[in-house]
Amino acid sequence: MASQLDEHYIRTNVEWSQLPADVKQKCGWNTEKEYDKAVFAFSIKHQLRYKGNLVRKVHKDSRKYYDELLRYSREHLMIFPYHLSEIYVKGLRMTSFSYYIDIISDLILQEKSYDTLPNFTAADCLRLLGIGRNQYIELINQSRTILQAAKKKMFLNLSSWKTPASIRHLLPSQPVDSVRIQPWWVISLGCVTDDDVKQCTSEEKLIIDYLIDERSSKLAGELNYDAVHSLYRKGLIYLDVPVSEDDFIQVPPLGSGFVMNRIVGDYFEVLLYKLFVSTDEHTNVGELSRILTLDIELVKQTMSMFLRLGFARKKNLENDYGIIHTSWKHFSTTSGLQSPPPPKELKLTSPVLDKRVSEWKKDLELDTSFIEDDTTSLNLTDEVKSLSSPTSATTPDQLSASIISSTLKQKRIGFLFDSSLTAFLMMGNLSPNLKTHAVTMFEVGKLADEILGSFLQELERISPISQSSMKSPDDENQSEGEADRYFLHARVLYQTISFLRLNNDLFDEENGGLGVDLLRYESLSSLDSTTRQRLIERNYHILISMAPVSAETFYSPFNSIDFLGPFLQEMNSVWMKLFIYSVTKSGPASLLLPKGYRLNVLPDCLKVFDKFLVTTWNHEPTYISNVNILLSINEALLHSAVLLQGFYYGNSNDFKEEYQQIRHIPFPWEHAEKHSGLGKLASSVDLKNTCGYVSMLTLSSNDSEEVLLDIRFGIPLFDEKISETIRSGIVKHKLCSKDKVQERMKSIRALSISLVAFIERFQQSDSSSCNMPMRHSSNGIRSTCLPQRPILFDGENLTTIGASASS
Repeated sequence: MASQLDEHYIRTNVEWSQLPADVKQKCGWNTEKEYDKAVFAFSIKHQLRYKGNLVRKVHKDSRKYYDELLRYSREHLMIFPYHLSEIYVKGLRMTSFSYYIDIISDLILQEKSYDTLPNFTAADCLRLLGIGRNQYIELINQSRTILQAAKKKMFLNLSSWKTPASIRHLLPSQPVDSVRIQPWWVISLGCVTDDDVKQCTSEEKLIIDYLIDERSSKLAGELNYDAVHSLYRKGLIYLDVPVSEDDFIQVPPLGSGFVMNRIVGDYFEVLLYKLFVSTDEHTNVGELSRILTLDIELVKQTMSMFLRLGFARKKNLENDYGIIHTSWKHFSTTSGLQSPPPPKELKLTSPVLDKRVSEWKKDLELDTSFIEDDTTSLNLTDEVKSLSSPTSATTPDQLSASIISSTLKQKRIGFLFDSSLTAFLMMGNLSPNLKTHAVTMFEVGKLADEILGSFLQELERISPISQSSMKSPDDENQSEGEADRYFLHARVLYQTISFLRLNNDLFDEENGGLGVDLLRYESLSSLDSTTRQRLIERNYHILISMAPVSAETFYSPFNSIDFLGPFLQEMNSVWMKLFIYSVTKSGPASLLLPKGYRLNVLPDCLKVFDKFLVTTWNHEPTYISNVNILLSINEALLHSAVLLQGFYYGNSNDFKEEYQQIRHIPFPWEHAEKHSGLGKLASSVDLKNTCGYVSMLTLSSNDSEEVLLDIRFGIPLFDEKISETIRSGIVKHKLCSKDKVQERMKSIRALSISLVAFIERFQQSDSSSCNMPMRHSSNGIRSTCLPQRPILFDGENLTTIGASASS
C-alpha cells in the first residue's frame, strides 16, 4: 500500500529524474524500473485515468492498462469506475451492469457468502441487479442444483462445469425496472451498433440520432422518460451525475438501498466514509475539499457516487429539477433522492442465450477509437459544465422553519457516541424506522441536526409495550433484561438530545440555543488529526460525550475545542481506575497482569473474595465466581492483559445482582459526600467544572462501607435519574459559560498530564528506562499501552510486583 509520500509524488506526476534522492531512499525505489512498477500499481489501485497521469509515461498501451484496471477492480470487488464511463461503456462496451453480473457470477461459482461483497458494491448490485441477500442465497441454491444435475447427467467433473455461462441464465439480462434516473443527470451515448439500433423504438432512435449528430451530452429531463430508461437498460447510454464546487450536499437517513456487509478499505471506500462523516449541507463541495485537503475532483467523484446510489441529495437544485420534456411530469421531485423501492421478485429466467452469445462475440470486435491516448480526450460541453447553479435550498419535510433559522450558518453542539449505542438501537428491535437511523449513525457516522426531528419522533414513539411487540422470533434468546436495557438507552438518548438541542439556558445570552449533530467517535477517527481538528473547530461550539465510552474506542484529544467528556482515551481504560485508586487510597483490591503472565496464587488481599470483576484489555468487565478463578484468569492471559478486582465477599445468599452492588454519584457537585476517598478524588480531579459520575462499590453485605470503583466523564445513557441530575447540573453550574470553559480546559490538561505521567511511571522497567505508553498511528490516534509488569493495589497502596511478564 502506497504511503502518503508515494501518493504525493505519483499523483503530482513527478518523473523518476525529478525525484529527490532522499525520497527514493525512503520509499525504497532503487531503480527507475522499481518506480515505474510502483506508479503502475498505484494507478491501478486508485483507478486513475490514463490520460493526464504519470502512468501514461510508464505504460504505453492504454487499452491494456484499462483492461488491467477493470480486472483488478473486479477481483477486489470494487465499485464500478463510473468516472471512466466514457472509456468502458463507449470504448469497451463494458457497463456497470455487466461488470456487476461478472462479479456476482464469480461469487456464486465460488460459493462465497453474500457478506463477501463490500458495503457500497453490494448497494450498487442491489440497485442495478435487484440482487440482495435473499436473492443471492436463492441463486446459490439454484446454482448448486443445476451443477449437481449436470454432473450426474453428463458424467463431468463438477469443477470443469463451473463456468459463468452455466449459470448466466439465472441472472437478470438487464438492469431492473426500478432503477431511477434523475432528470438533471447527464445522458451520453455508449457503444451503439447497427443491430442495436434495429431493436430500438422510434423515440429511442431519435435520442440516439440526436446524441450522434450533436456530438454532445443531454440532460435526462430534456428527453423522453421511457426512452431514456429503456436505452439505459439496454446499455446503449451511460449516465454522469454532475457535481460542481458550488453544490451543497445533504445526507439523509440511509434507506433500504444501503447494505451492511463489510469494509475492505480500498481507496474509494475510504473516501466515501470520510465524506460521509464530513459532509455538511451548509458547506459546499469546494469548501469541503479545502477543509479536508483533498483534491476537488476526488471529492466531486465521491459526492457523485453518493448521489448515484441515492445516499445523498443536492440542496441547490431548482424546483423543477430541469425537467423540460412532458413525459417526466409524473416524476416525484419532493425528495430529490434516488431511493428505489425494494426490488421486485427476481425473475430467474432470461431471453434466449443464443442472442446474448452473438452479442458477446460482437463485443470482441469493438471500435476502440474512444480509448484515450496522448492525442485524444473527451471534452465536456459548456452545457454539462454549467448544470448545477446554486439556488435556494429545499427544506426536508421534517424540519420546521424555526429550527432552520436558529441553526443555519451557526456552530452547533456535537454529541459524541460510540458504536455501542448504535448496537443497542439496532439489536433492540425498537422500531424499523429507528433501526434505519441507527444504521445511518453507524455507517455515516453522523446524524445532522436537520434530520434529528424524525429521529426524535421515533425515539419518542417507542415504549416497553411496543418494544415487546416488535420482538421477532429470532430474538427469543434475548432476555427481558437486555430488552429493557436497549429501551432505556433509547429513552435517555431522547431526553439528552431534547435537553441539548436549542436550549437557551446552556450558553451565554449571545449564543442562545444551538442545534445538535450526533457524531460517532470511530468515524471522526478515520480523519487525520489535523483535518479532524479543522472540521470540528469550524462546525462546533462544544463537544459533549455520552458515558461511558467503551475502552475499545480509540480517538485523539480534541485539543482546541471545549469538551465535556473523557479528554484522553486513557480515561476510559483500566489505567484510570488505578490512577484514582492511587491518589485516593480507596478502591477494591486489584491486580493488573500483562499478557503472557501466569498467576499461580492469588495475592492475600484477593483471597477473601467470593466474586471477582475481570476486565480483559479494552473490553467490558465480566463477573466471575471464585470457582476455578486461577484457571479462568490464566486462560485469558494467553490472549490479553487482565485486570482482576475483588468484587464481593461474605454470605453468598446475601449477594444481590451485580448492578445493585454499585452506586453511581453524578457530578458536577459543589461538595463531596462524607467519604474520605471522594474528598481526595475531588482534590485531584476537577469535579466542579465538568460532568460525569463516580461509581462506588459495596464489597460485602456485612459492611456498608463503599470504595471507589470507577470514574466516567460525559452524560450517561444507561440510567434515567443519573442522566437527569447531570443535565440539571450542567445548567445549574453553567458549565457551558465562558468562565467555566477556561477553568475546565486548564484542569483537563492538568489531569491529562498527571494521568500520562502515572502510566509512564508504572511502565518503567527494572533498568529505570521509560517505556513510552502511547503509540501513535498515522491519523494521530494513540493506542494505550499494555502493562509490562504486574501492578497490585491492596486497597490502600499501589505497587509493582515481580519482573516483566513471562510466557
